[in-house]
Amino acid sequence: MNDHYRFYELKSKIRTSAYLAASMVQQLGNTRTDKQLTKSDLLRVSYASCLNLFHTNSMFAPYPFGIYFLAHYYFVKKNDDGNYQYQRVWITTGRGSATTKLFDGMNSGINSLTMTSAQVEAIDPDLICNNIGEERLLIKCWYGVVNGGKDFKKSQLGLFILEPTFGDKGNFSYSLVITPKPGLFPVKN
Repeated sequence: MNDHYRFYELKSKIRTSAYLAASMVQQLGNTRTDKQLTKSDLLRVSYASCLNLFHTNSMFAPYPFGIYFLAHYYFVKKNDDGNYQYQRVWITTGRGSATTKLFDGMNSGINSLTMTSAQVEAIDPDLICNNIGEERLLIKCWYGVVNGGKDFKKSQLGLFILEPTFGDKGNFSYSLVITPKPGLFPVKN
């Protein structure tokens, strides 16, 4: 009974993190003249969205729960019938330290390129746009396990019977596709 509740709670928290990130992304530029988001904006969004599980610096090393938070933002904009502008921003609290300043303890990166419709569909079919100039954003959040799971003990999460799986397709992952407000993307580095 305890494991079932804890599993549900962790799944609910990662889903909530994705929705919190989506909401913050949409609202962040409301009071600014330049609406375009920056990597620093997404670092703040990702940090704030994971606080529903990690109430302290527990998302950083030494990882008392044995897990850390990851968020990927996949932006696409349809340029013409076969091509898309693509940008992926990834952010993680993994491999960081709780003793450093907030953004020194987080890792991130940006990849930008042009993709075909087939490549975009392989990422997620819901990213396919109907009209030229249309934009979509996939927000994918999940918990990763420290050291590839070598030192992980499920009791750290309050689990005793069920075996959790981790990663972007694990038990504790959630994906959400939205249409971002115009002008927010692509993210400035």
